[in-house]
This record gives sequence, structure tokens and C-alpha cells, in this order.
Amino acid sequence: MKKSYIFLLITVWLTASVFAGVEWSSRITVTDNEKGRTEEMTSVVYAQGGDVKQVFKDVPKSQRRQYIDEGYWLYKGDQDTLYIVDDKGKTITPLSLDALQRMGDLAGGIVKIEIRDQQVNTEWLGEDKVLGLPCRHMKIVTDYTMEIKVAVIKKTMIVHQEREIWASTAVKGLEQAAQPFLKRDFRTGFAELDEMIKAEMQRMKESGVPLKSITRMVQKNKKGKVSGDTTTTVEVTGIDHKDLPAAIFELPADYRMQEGV
Repeated sequence: MKKSYIFLLITVWLTASVFAGVEWSSRITVTDNEKGRTEEMTSVVYAQGGDVKQVFKDVPKSQRRQYIDEGYWLYKGDQDTLYIVDDKGKTITPLSLDALQRMGDLAGGIVKIEIRDQQVNTEWLGEDKVLGLPCRHMKIVTDYTMEIKVAVIKKTMIVHQEREIWASTAVKGLEQAAQPFLKRDFRTGFAELDEMIKAEMQRMKESGVPLKSITRMVQKNKKGKVSGDTTTTVEVTGIDHKDLPAAIFELPADYRMQEGV
């Protein structure tokens, strides 16, 4: 199982914890700054009573390893399980958060990740509004070196990340609904990454829900050669609080259940 699923699940769990009885739409734009290529897709999240359904639309080919194009993610809170539903293949793949966390712990014993020379600088840029909601506007610049070791193979990445964020604490039900996630001991199995995630969650707890973010990430190898330079913009385009039909969170009865984790 790819480690990217761990981070995917953290995002889904956070969404489940923050929003209840809401339809949440956003636009995601990814620009490859080296190639000058920009791709755009949209996401719609339905959340209620601990269940979350996330549907992506117009997913570009380069993003389909991470996001499902013809289907959706469905998180069932009472089962603590994420289901990947493939409408094209008519299959359902269950992913247990507990099992994935155990796999992360196991991977942490095989793959060694060291993060060093980490520096984080936060600049407050004042107050603003997104969708009519008051937001704290901030810029977070993070620099660190990541060293990954698998047996005799070693890879070093130098990472520079600049994030401009508009976050709001005025989203309905945020304080009460966020508590289950903030109290959950969720680990990836990689100590340094867990510390970074913990710090990020603390900043989100203090600042609120990001309604707009612009993130530029530059990765270099140990010789200083750029191996990746992307800018990702995520902007919420609509929030609608309402009672959602239970059918939205039901799994298709005629789809084939595949072996999951």
C-alpha cells in the first residue's frame, strides 16, 4: 500500500471531523512551474453524521494515481473505514484506518526517514474574507532536508515550501466537530513526519479551516538540482449547510467488493 494513502486518509478524517450536514465544493489547480503546464479539477464533499463522500471531477491524467476519476471516496465513521468506489469497474475497495496505521508503523521499521535542518516561519498578513466568511490571512514558509533510507538505498531531498492560507474559524460547528480528530492518536509510523503533521494540525486548530490556499513546493536533490517545482491552489467555491439524504452515503449494492486493507 502506498504511503500516499496515509496522507489521503488524514485529509479525509479531518474533513469528516470538521464538517457535518454540509456540501462543500472546491476548485484545485496544479501548475508545473518547470513545464509551464496547468491542470484543474474540482472536488465536492458531502458530510453528515461522521460520514464523508468526496467526489472529484475532471481529474487530469497526471493526477489519476492519487485521485479517482470515475468514482469517489466514501468514509463511514461508524466503521472507521474508507471505501474507494470505482464506478467504471463497478468495484469497492475497503481501507481500514486502523490497518493502514499498523502498516504505517511496520513501514516505519523498514523505511528510515530523517528530517533535519527544519525551519518554519509564519507571517500574519491581516484579516480578509472568503465566501463572506472572516479569515486570517497568513504565509508559512518551511524549509527542511529529508533523507530516505531503504536497505542500502539512500535518497536526499531538499524541500522549500511557501504556503499562503486564508483560514476561518467561522465555519458552522467547527469547534465541536473537530474534537474527535484533534484527540485521535493518528500516526504514519515515521516519527519525523508525525511531528510535522502534529504541528500542522495544531496550526489548523488555532487558525481554522483553510478556505483558500496557494502552495508552492520546490524539491531539489543533494546537489541542488531541481527535481520538482509545483504550485497548487485550492479554493473553496461553495458551502451549503443542509440535511443530506442517507442514500448519498450508501455503497452501491451491485458493485463487487474487492480485498482491501
